[in-house]
Amino acid sequence: MNVPGMESYNWVVWTLGVLAFAALIGVVIVAIVRASRRPPELHSAAERLQREAQTQPALDAKLRELNQLKERGQLGEAEYEKRRAALLAGN
Repeated sequence: MNVPGMESYNWVVWTLGVLAFAALIGVVIVAIVRASRRPPELHSAAERLQREAQTQPALDAKLRELNQLKERGQLGEAEYEKRRAALLAGN
C-alpha cells in the first residue's frame, strides 16, 4: 500500500495503535461486567448496624432458650457452654 506520506512501518504503527485501543476498550467492558456481578457493598456503618440489629433479637431468644434448658437441668454445664459459644460465634 503506497499512499503518499505513509510508509509500511507507518501502517504497522497505526495498526498496532488501533489494536491497542480496541484491547483497552475490551478491558473496560470486562471490568464493567465483572463489577455488575459483584454483590452491592454496604455504603455506611449505619446500614451494617441496621442489618446486624435485625439478627440480634433472634440471638437473644436462642440464648434465653438455652439458659432455660440449663436451668431445668436438661443441659449440662459443658453442653451449655459449647452451644452458647457456637451461638455467639454465629454457627
